Amino acid sequence: MTRYLSSKNTITILILWSLVLSLLIILYLNFKIEHLKALPLIIVMVVIVVIIWILLDTRYVIKSNFLLYRSGPFRGRIDVMKITKIKHHSGYNLPVTMKPALNYKGFIISFNTNDEVFVSPKHHVLFIDELLKINQKIEIILQ
Repeated sequence: MTRYLSSKNTITILILWSLVLSLLIILYLNFKIEHLKALPLIIVMVVIVVIIWILLDTRYVIKSNFLLYRSGPFRGRIDVMKITKIKHHSGYNLPVTMKPALNYKGFIISFNTNDEVFVSPKHHVLFIDELLKINQKIEIILQ
């Protein structure tokens, strides 16, 4: 089992921590001025917890022919033997829905027929080498 943490873009990290701090300040000010109702308090606290969870727990694990990804509560599993292509991508506009990453530079992994996921492992060369050890047929596209 090999673990790879997500690389982190400073702008993304600053935005997410600023959002957490802003929500905490809003909660504090609303508490000071008036009592908050339970539902808005719970919703804001859940949002804060999920953002912090994503910030602290975004990683990729290669374990017995599977690539496991997790970003807070969002998790998935990809059979490495079904990966067809890994394409380098850099930019804020990502053409995929699932993005368990904390950076805008990374890889779009294509698997099955039409499934794609964006990942941004910190040690990307080791990450790709590990996947290629399992499935040598993966097409690597570096731009």
